[in-house]
Amino acid sequence: MKELLFWKERWKGFWKKEKRLCLGACLLALAFTAVFAGYQTKGYAEEIVSGISMKVVRFHVLANSDSEEDQNLKLAVRDRVLAAFGDSLAECGSKAEMLALLETVREEICCIAADEVAAQGYSYPVRVSVVREDFPEKQYGQLVFPAGVYDSLRIEIGQAEGHNWWCVLYPQMCYVDAAFSEPTEEGHYRLSQTLNTEEYTVVSAMESQETVPKFKLKIVELWQGK
Repeated sequence: MKELLFWKERWKGFWKKEKRLCLGACLLALAFTAVFAGYQTKGYAEEIVSGISMKVVRFHVLANSDSEEDQNLKLAVRDRVLAAFGDSLAECGSKAEMLALLETVREEICCIAADEVAAQGYSYPVRVSVVREDFPEKQYGQLVFPAGVYDSLRIEIGQAEGHNWWCVLYPQMCYVDAAFSEPTEEGHYRLSQTLNTEEYTVVSAMESQETVPKFKLKIVELWQGK
């Protein structure tokens, strides 16, 4: 009888130890699964953000300073350039075509911008370049473009130390939206036709949080750092 009780207690101890080991192994497996899934999801989010930046060309105008006069000058240069080149840029059927055209007319854009600066009574130098540059996260009306490296038509006026103005040059939104200071319905449509579903979901996150599925919003939370 004592021997039976002895082995019974030994078995209970052994079973408790096995249960603890099994539970620990399960928890460890779950932790690895969560980490792996997190890396996969983060990688997918980074892929989405990269896809957005690779499909978009931005228009970036930097004012000489933050004075009211310099800020107004910045907008006058913007309007003059869009009026002069908007129609030809709107005919571009792809991003590659847009970038090629911008390189072709870059010096002409510089001359037009410099002429507007002079017409407004200023002698600031003007520099125009087609570059890939880092942008922080930027809100454009109800659209939010994630931080990243974007191709851009960049116009620098004078010291270029004032608040900048920017919009989306490709797909063609600037010429439609400039007068409204935010994307129009047509601008939204053009963007939705250029980006895929996930990319457009990220950009339109602010206005779509009530309508898009929760799993899609997880992508938005990742790049927003939530």
